[in-house]
Amino acid sequence: MDFSKKGTAKKQKQIKSTSRKIASKAKVSALRILLVAFVFFLVVGAFTGLGVLKGLADSAPSIDQINVIPTGFTTNIYDKDGNLIESLIGAESNRVYVTIDEIPKVVQEAFISIEDERFYDHNGIDVRGIIRAFFTGLSRGDFDQGASTITQQLIKNQVFNGGAEDNFTDRFIRKIQEQYLALQLEERLDKDLILEYYLNNINLGAGSYGVQTASKRYFGKDVSELNISEASVIAAIAQSPTYMNPITNQENNSERRAQVLDNMKSLGHITEEEYNVAINDNVYARIQSVNEEQSGSSYYSYFVDELIEQALEDLQEEKGYTYTQASNALYSGGLSIYTTLDSNVQKVLDDVYSNEDYFPEVGKSSFWELNYALSIQKKDGTTIHFHNDDLEDFFASDSSFSFYYSSKEEAEARVAAFKEVKVEEGDLILAENVSIVLQPQSSMVIMDQTNGHVVGLIGGRGEKLGNRTLNRATNTVRQPGSVFKIFSTYLPALDSANMTLATPIDDAPFKYPGTEKTVSNWNNGVYEGLTTLRRGIYRSMNVVTVKTLNEITPKLLQWPPLQTVVFIQNQPFILRFWIMMESYY
Repeated sequence: MDFSKKGTAKKQKQIKSTSRKIASKAKVSALRILLVAFVFFLVVGAFTGLGVLKGLADSAPSIDQINVIPTGFTTNIYDKDGNLIESLIGAESNRVYVTIDEIPKVVQEAFISIEDERFYDHNGIDVRGIIRAFFTGLSRGDFDQGASTITQQLIKNQVFNGGAEDNFTDRFIRKIQEQYLALQLEERLDKDLILEYYLNNINLGAGSYGVQTASKRYFGKDVSELNISEASVIAAIAQSPTYMNPITNQENNSERRAQVLDNMKSLGHITEEEYNVAINDNVYARIQSVNEEQSGSSYYSYFVDELIEQALEDLQEEKGYTYTQASNALYSGGLSIYTTLDSNVQKVLDDVYSNEDYFPEVGKSSFWELNYALSIQKKDGTTIHFHNDDLEDFFASDSSFSFYYSSKEEAEARVAAFKEVKVEEGDLILAENVSIVLQPQSSMVIMDQTNGHVVGLIGGRGEKLGNRTLNRATNTVRQPGSVFKIFSTYLPALDSANMTLATPIDDAPFKYPGTEKTVSNWNNGVYEGLTTLRRGIYRSMNVVTVKTLNEITPKLLQWPPLQTVVFIQNQPFILRFWIMMESYY
């Protein structure tokens, strides 16, 4: 820098020069233009953003048309004494509704602490939560962090199908509309009702929806009985029903549960002492114990199978429902169905049918019957179907081959040997049906003779392998044969005609009353003379039967013909019993 007199004069001359003044003015003007442009675009952008947000809000569903009330509830079936015997559960319908006063405070506070700690302070949108989520997103590069309030979550689940968008744009649109509706919803419903809907709606893993069902599933008790530790487990599931499942992902749930308890303590919902008791509780041992108890067979009984069939028919015939509507009502309508089933009678029936000592011995008089079908697509695209005949042809050289086996394993070995040859590398199995059923089969129905109510029913012998499978007590028709003699003649004779099993009847040539047609015995004209009813029954003697019927007169057969048939726990019941050799002979 030249500070001499000559240098200073030269500098002053440059400053005062016309070119310098023009350049300075140009710079100032450019700066002003840039500033104005910046303000302009800022204003335009703001209004554009507001317009976009308004457009998204306006395109949201109308608050008057949305429904946030939980839907889809478990249907419960009760026996004649009001005891729960079965629950029918449709998709996303494993839910039992409980009101907010039935949900303990510890459960409410556990969910609020982890999902929306300012629930009772905001108006549907948690601004502080949004700001926190925004800066968290900036720091992590992940803007999927939630700032959703409980109100928003309820709307997301009920209106937006759980928010299953697959791209950022759709998620952004849904979030804006969700917040818009949340503001409106909180103007219409009070906080407690919103929380009630939420706690009955939320997916809590293991097919459980709502806190009541979750409490039953994980702890085997009513939600009103949950303690702080158990409430924190269930609240922890809300973030991810699968990832936080306390049965299959205990470690994940435990970490989240600890956070729930920390939040509850910091928010003043629980004391330090309560926190210490809860955090040290071995809660997962109880969960596993309950899970083991509930992990038995989930198949409906034969009685419930038939009840479902009849209920579907009644809903269609009496209510005019379509089959789909009837099915939805039955499995998701939260119905209470009271039946004629006597659980004490059914238990006796189940115990008898589960005891193989009452049936022909397997391997001697009982056998496993194999029925087999297989469809495969060969490498060249052709399709081949195999059935029992093909199985028989395949083992034609094996003189020991049969469709009846002493064990299921023998039958399965036959199938495996057949498939090993018939299914080649590159073949595609289109369908396969392996049926291995114990024969002879049996079913039974027990009715209360005073009113005709079915009090017990079983539709087959052996393990039940599915729901609404073949029910031999109701779905099969069999020729009654000589067993009809018992119901038509001998039972009325013993019950109401003063006869006994020792009453004699003359087994001699006899014609049907009023006709010239001779009654024939099965043994082709061989008669035994005076014969007791007992012998007439076990020898299936037609002459004895017809003479007995003629003596008691058919008028006796008018309903109800029976007063005492069989006693179960000192109660008389009508007994219908079938033994079926389905294809044994």
